[in-house]
Amino acid sequence: MKAKPEQQAAFEQLLSEVLLRGVDLGMDAKTMARRLPISAETLSRMKSRKNADFATLDALGRLVGLRLAYVPDDDALETIRKGEFF
Repeated sequence: MKAKPEQQAAFEQLLSEVLLRGVDLGMDAKTMARRLPISAETLSRMKSRKNADFATLDALGRLVGLRLAYVPDDDALETIRKGEFF
């Protein structure tokens, strides 16, 4: 199934955050790929396609100390701002 543009944008943002965190930890993309292990080509395809297997993205995040999590689309703060909390 092809990802929708908004899904691709979200993926691109997540992957960018993971890669930037890796740089902060002294790892370039090739080093991160080797440590998973995936090929550098796989990581390159992830970036260009703006899509990847969930497990691969999760593993990349965990490598740099991040984790994926689902959060409510309408969190408590937004609910309070709308006056719908009480």
